[in-house]
Amino acid sequence: MTDRIRLAHCGDMAGLGRLWHDAVHTGAVGAYDASQLQAWSPSPKSAAFMTERLSGQIILVGEDDEGLAGFFTLTPEGELDMAYVRPDRKGDGMAARLHAAILAEARQRDLSTLTVQASHIARKFFEKHGWTLVQTQTVRPNGVEMQNHLMVLHLSEG
Repeated sequence: MTDRIRLAHCGDMAGLGRLWHDAVHTGAVGAYDASQLQAWSPSPKSAAFMTERLSGQIILVGEDDEGLAGFFTLTPEGELDMAYVRPDRKGDGMAARLHAAILAEARQRDLSTLTVQASHIARKFFEKHGWTLVQTQTVRPNGVEMQNHLMVLHLSEG
């Protein structure tokens, strides 16, 4: 299997919307209940929705022989807004490669501190990669209460 990391293009948006939905409904099972998963992602997002939602962000995608394998996004303010991998790529290094690539993009933009609002599952990944928990917080996507974890990463020089 050949993996590649690249900047997203317009033609990726519908695929990213499907990947996000699949990652939530398959990858987060057991960490959140069915009503929380449904509130988090009620349906796959359209290309138009994703284009608007990610406007102004750096969007890096990972792809393999089967197509889109994951994506990470970064806002100009330094929030790692979205970090998802296709369920069959969970735990195989794709997320780590996307993480390293998004950190390189942040450093190129002279960002010194990054934040993320991580799910219960993503928290473990981010802790493994040097992020620190700031607080566990209650959020209400589509009116359904659930928790996530505000985390921070201070980028070192060099």
